[in-house]
Amino acid sequence: MQGVVYELNSYIEQRLDTGGDNKLLLYELCNIIKKATKADGFALYFLGECNNSLCVFTPTGAKDGPPSLIPSGPIAFGTTIAAHVAKTRKTLLVDDIMGDERFPDGTGQDSGIHVHSVLCLPILTAIGDLIAILELHRHWGKEPFNLSHQEVATANLAWAAVAIHQVQVCRGLAKQTELNDFLLDVSKTYFDNIVAIDSLLEHIMIYAKNLVNADRCALFQVDHNNKELYSDLFDIGEEKEGKPVFRKTKEIRFSIEKGIAGQVAQTGEVLNIPDAYADPRFNREVDLKTGYTTRNILCMPIVSRGSVIGVVQMVNKLSGSAFTKTDENNFKMFAVFCALALHCANMYHRIRHSECIYRVTMEKLSYHSICTSEEWKTLTQLNLPAPIYKEIEMFHFDISPFEEIWPAVFIYMVHNSCGKTSFELEKLCQFTMSVRKNYRRVPYHNWKHAVTVAHCMYAILQKTTGMFTELEKKGLLIACLCHDLDHRGYSNAYLQKFDHPLAALYSTSTMEQHHFSQTVSILQLEGHNIFSNLNSSEYEQVLEIIRKAIIATDLALYFNNHQQLTELLTVGRLDLNNHTHRDRVIGLMMTACDLCSVTKQWHITRLTANDIYAEFWAEGDEMKKIGMQPIPMMDRDKKDEVPQGQVGFYNAVAIPCYTTLSELFPQSGPLLRACKENLSQWEKIAHGELEDVVPSRPCVSGPVKVDN
Repeated sequence: MQGVVYELNSYIEQRLDTGGDNKLLLYELCNIIKKATKADGFALYFLGECNNSLCVFTPTGAKDGPPSLIPSGPIAFGTTIAAHVAKTRKTLLVDDIMGDERFPDGTGQDSGIHVHSVLCLPILTAIGDLIAILELHRHWGKEPFNLSHQEVATANLAWAAVAIHQVQVCRGLAKQTELNDFLLDVSKTYFDNIVAIDSLLEHIMIYAKNLVNADRCALFQVDHNNKELYSDLFDIGEEKEGKPVFRKTKEIRFSIEKGIAGQVAQTGEVLNIPDAYADPRFNREVDLKTGYTTRNILCMPIVSRGSVIGVVQMVNKLSGSAFTKTDENNFKMFAVFCALALHCANMYHRIRHSECIYRVTMEKLSYHSICTSEEWKTLTQLNLPAPIYKEIEMFHFDISPFEEIWPAVFIYMVHNSCGKTSFELEKLCQFTMSVRKNYRRVPYHNWKHAVTVAHCMYAILQKTTGMFTELEKKGLLIACLCHDLDHRGYSNAYLQKFDHPLAALYSTSTMEQHHFSQTVSILQLEGHNIFSNLNSSEYEQVLEIIRKAIIATDLALYFNNHQQLTELLTVGRLDLNNHTHRDRVIGLMMTACDLCSVTKQWHITRLTANDIYAEFWAEGDEMKKIGMQPIPMMDRDKKDEVPQGQVGFYNAVAIPCYTTLSELFPQSGPLLRACKENLSQWEKIAHGELEDVVPSRPCVSGPVKVDN
């Protein structure tokens, strides 16, 4: 016995000095126990994935490759002796394994040698967690194991458990030292360069992966106002110079009620999931899209001031079947520092956000002003000329000749659609005139475009009586009038490329979010809140209708929305009582109204195209000034390509839009027919069959006479 202990001591000391795999260390210790008990052979089992099965450990040689784990079967009664011991965690000594009815599968090993006596022992940690199962064999014809053999094996396994515990303690101390060094390093990184928050978060994610030996890592921040998780820094599974590569991309957001990360964000509790696909909370769509297979997940909340501000998610343990309790404990300590770092990052972000708001506000105040009392009081007295009342009900109605009374045109449309008592007249007039003041004098995205779009929506609402609520009609007309408020004549891509303050404020749908913000700002002015007669619930509803409608005018969102609607129509599943479906329909209506210049009479459509390209070319000119080549659509040197470009736009965007709209609302068919007629004109010009003559604008000598 003393010789065995001495051999164990020597071996353990050597392995502790050099470091090594616990499984191989335990296997070698079991080999020593085999000699001490004069066993003919042994098998060492470790827990499989999800800790509900056993795997046989096979230490292959250098020529045959690394050690491996071979699945043996589930941990259950009525199978093998090893599975029985794993289930009970109690030692078993069996004289005749073949004659014991408890183990119909015997040892489960088909080696061709008849095993007679078996001594099977659980290997447990100091706190009672199962590490492995040792199964000692004696062949047929040999004396069976006795209690003295059991005592020797038990004593040596106890020593082995102590040795493994010592290994874990040593490694834990090493990890602790490494963690302390890391925290100091991150502190230095943060205070040396407070601006580089992305660098700090990347630093944290790299260490988090190494800390628990994970294959992938994700860090989500929590937006409590919108109940969403969001991130723009992603682990792409690649390495550069031995370090993981994280890619900063377009920010993604998803509901806090979805997935495992959402569960952790809501409960503030750690989730250690050994088998992701067995957990109903796991969202498999991500794996299907990326081709990546998620096996296990360790998800940890980052808590600051009693509130979850972020979630760190580790995916796929590299060395082992699942994340361990030790991983959880180490990660909890690390999460405390993550909370501090994220708190500082969020504070810095809020300061930057405030600075951007201040700069945009100062710019806005220097340009815009509120309408005068004379302007809105005059509007309250205006009526429309008699000929307009019939024409205004038509989709092709052109507002161009009536510039002086465009505000009155809008007031009439609101009254005729929603009723004269729907808004206080004075507030509606003040609001309308201030909106006019807040449109800049740009070639296309101007006050005329706003009233034109509002008219198209009015015409649709007039022809779909009973389909939309009073709140929706009010919200949609106001949204159309305000959908391009304070437009500067530049695209979202331009603002983002040149780091405009608006792009810093709104990372997606930049101008559309600004238009909505401007709308709310005007509503908050004294005497301008046209919705003041609504209760708080109705007020929130109508603001949300306006917000969604204005955001929907971002053409980048149209394509997905149109595809979803088309699929719903194709399979006959469109339900206007479904809020999501209804939002999609309204989104398509907003796109149709925003593009309605393509549905006017040809000379109006051609003139409007000139205005659109005037803005495009001005943006292209700005890019050329700094040595950048604009896309052909924005290059005035390629104006000969305009007809072909319009043909492409009609076929890709306009025709599909109005086709789907006419399927939803057959009464809107004139929009589709007019669009097709104008497409035919562009095709003729593109093919050289028709000369591209830009019509002259009508000359109006004075203001249109109005009836008081």
